[in-house]
Amino acid sequence: MATRFFFDAPRRPKPKAGPNIKSLLVRCPSTSKLTDTGKTIEEKLWQTATLKTQKFTCAHCGSVHTWTKEDVILGRPTSVSR
Repeated sequence: MATRFFFDAPRRPKPKAGPNIKSLLVRCPSTSKLTDTGKTIEEKLWQTATLKTQKFTCAHCGSVHTWTKEDVILGRPTSVSR
């Protein structure tokens, strides 16, 4: 039996080169939706990073929220510049 593909054969994903940048997301206490804080960090530096209490205006409810390192969820960056 033939082992031809109609399209290209599946390929292994290429390993990522460079730093693994993550955006800092915080959950809105009013709506429980994740909100981007506008800050990013390299994932391997996150464990040793120290942050003071920060403030931001929530895109979901419009209120000003404060957050600390314990409130952060690491996510993919929202925009990638090349």
